[in-house]
Amino acid sequence: MRRARRTRRLIAGVVVSLLTACGAIFLTPAGTAQATGSAYYVDCSATTDGTGTSASPWNSLSDPNATTFAAGDQLLFKRGTTCSGTLHPLGSGSSSGGSISMGAYGSGALPIIAGAGATDAIYLYNQQYWEISNLEVTNTGAVKGANARRGVYVVLENYGTGTHYKISNLSIHDVNGNQSKEVDGSAGIQFSVLGTTTASAFSDVDIDGNTVANVARSGINMSSTWLCRPSIGCNNPAWTPWTDVVVQNNTVHDTDGDGIVVQMSQDAVIQYNVVYNAALANSANAGIWAWDSDGTVIQYNEAYGTEKNSGNTDGQGFDVDYGQDGTIVQYNYSHDNAGGFILFCGCGGGTHLSSNAAVRYNVSENDLLRVITMDGSQDSKFYNNTIYLSSASTADILQVTGAWNDLALANNIFYNLGSGGYVYTSGQPESNFSWQNNLFYGNHPSSEPTDTGKITSDPLLTSVGSGGTGIDSVSGYQISSSSSPAIGAGVVIPDNGGLDYWGSTVPSVCPPDIGADQYSSPTDSTCLANRNLGFEKGSLTAWSKWNTVSVVSSGAHSGTYAAQISSSPASIEQSVPVAPRTTYRVSGWVKSAVAGEVINVGVKNHGGIETYASASSTAWTYVSADFTTGRTATTARLYCYKSSGTGYGYCDDLAVTAVTNYVVDGNFESGQTVPWRNGNWSLSTTSSNGTYAGLATTSLSGSTLWQIVYNLTPSTTYRLTGALASGTSGETTALEAKVYNGSATTSASTTSSTYSKVSTTFTTGSSATTARIYCHLSSGSGNGYCDEVTLTQQ
Repeated sequence: MRRARRTRRLIAGVVVSLLTACGAIFLTPAGTAQATGSAYYVDCSATTDGTGTSASPWNSLSDPNATTFAAGDQLLFKRGTTCSGTLHPLGSGSSSGGSISMGAYGSGALPIIAGAGATDAIYLYNQQYWEISNLEVTNTGAVKGANARRGVYVVLENYGTGTHYKISNLSIHDVNGNQSKEVDGSAGIQFSVLGTTTASAFSDVDIDGNTVANVARSGINMSSTWLCRPSIGCNNPAWTPWTDVVVQNNTVHDTDGDGIVVQMSQDAVIQYNVVYNAALANSANAGIWAWDSDGTVIQYNEAYGTEKNSGNTDGQGFDVDYGQDGTIVQYNYSHDNAGGFILFCGCGGGTHLSSNAAVRYNVSENDLLRVITMDGSQDSKFYNNTIYLSSASTADILQVTGAWNDLALANNIFYNLGSGGYVYTSGQPESNFSWQNNLFYGNHPSSEPTDTGKITSDPLLTSVGSGGTGIDSVSGYQISSSSSPAIGAGVVIPDNGGLDYWGSTVPSVCPPDIGADQYSSPTDSTCLANRNLGFEKGSLTAWSKWNTVSVVSSGAHSGTYAAQISSSPASIEQSVPVAPRTTYRVSGWVKSAVAGEVINVGVKNHGGIETYASASSTAWTYVSADFTTGRTATTARLYCYKSSGTGYGYCDDLAVTAVTNYVVDGNFESGQTVPWRNGNWSLSTTSSNGTYAGLATTSLSGSTLWQIVYNLTPSTTYRLTGALASGTSGETTALEAKVYNGSATTSASTTSSTYSKVSTTFTTGSSATTARIYCHLSSGSGNGYCDEVTLTQQ
């Protein structure tokens, strides 16, 4: 029996484990402990003003606006009543005393807070520990757009960190503000940080279960003046990210502008939301997206009916916008969006663009104009998505509309019955993209890409085109038969999240199925054992040998067996699966019977230059080196090699493991130097991997290309590796790192005119999270070349 998509309740535990795999656990912020406080009552239908008790309630907003509430207090509005004007209660709760809560009492319809055209209906300023729920909020002025208008507006200004805000179960509608999307623009729910003297940010924000409708302009939005970093093209006020932000279970529809936008956040979660009929006005808008934020997870959402009117260059259901690193868009359903499914946007400038994004295990049905819009992204991946276009569709699968694109597309099903194709620009041809193991079915336009591992057979899906409204309505995109050519035909993608769209386990070692459905259930432990990397089969199964090599049952590093190289030169090799444009670590344990005789563990034939690590001790020694695969790589040739000497050599527990590369565009394959900086065009086609390499010359200031890397961990050792060459033999090209903790610069260099791998290590300080990486011509007057630059945690 095929699987049905799990309900939210059942999937909750899975979400925790999934997000752990993504690098952090994102949980709904728990409510603070509620201390015993006072309850205050408001009945705006009462004819006389009371004292705020249940027997003698206040009858307008003037009383709560004049009251400073304390931790544990409750401000309650009578159901079935309407209060007009701006509600701006004072005071803050606390971590020890509990939150201040605002809500409803009595029976009947939700109490209404009607802003009546004021700037805000509900307003909090430099306050924290508030929970607002079970209210209806409107803010309709006589003239739409006469001023900024908001339903709920929460502000910090030169405050520092404000903590614990829960906005839940509100019905917000008919907010007819202006079209400003600035920090104080119009929205149904708006969180803003203002000021430039004290770095400020929100922490522990939960926007849960609200309905926002008929709003000009944004549905749910966040913004800050503390936004600047090189990734968006400014430096001050310095980026001060919000933390523990969760936007979930909301329904947002009929907005002039964007549906849901998270900005200036670290590791925010946007999940289980529905956004439809967004972008009704004539400006650039999309359904659900983030900006100037790192580590955002956008999952289990539905976006449909996003408009693309005159003046709107976007109109997608989802967007990975610029100034971001590590955004994940997964398990979403996109359909009937006028601008398409997904936008990768570097269109705002800056030096970082969007980078390291993963768009995976999503379903797109009949999105319009174009499914994927590429307008600037680096080191990003689009994999295991299922895309369907009907016979009436003219939408392109891919449109490249700008420069700086570096995208790997793998394991996707493109079920294209329409007439659209793949549109590139002269500066961003197909060769800039990596297409691996995708299934193309239906019409095959002449622009359909070349793809290593391409499949063109019917994927045998259950019922294509049958998706309705709701993320549970797309069972028609599950594989219907074990005869499907999609089964086991994918390439292994590291850190794939662990689950498919329907919650089934995705293998991390065995080849996965193609598309958003993991139909088969291969066993990773079996696939790994079959590679025999620890030689525990007691033989050289899976390995090829050159000259005399055997497996011995004594003295292994772990387990029972190890490989013994009995003469020199001799080696063993095997091809292991890898993903394109991905950084890996090759590692193993080696020892030599004769001290000083070298044993090498390395990889070759992966799209870059050969990479290895060595040792010559008579004791077991761990060795490792980092490498980046090429645009078309699906395998790397792993080996253990003894080049000289008369004694035995041993190797055991070999591995090729994906690692995080903190350098963006380390292989320069975007065709731009962004985010490498110096103010000059500085690329070369004298590359070690792919088309381009970085070029450091005396015409550059300091003869240097450089970039700032972020999100490092304090007090941690990192290894900087690169492929370097000097245009003139004997001149020195160096790869350098300066840690922002006062440490001296560390470097590795070459004087060779042919590419070779070099590496150096450094340890960050107790508070360091950034470093500056240089490719530097340190001596001579010719050219220096750098490529395959990686920075990995040790």
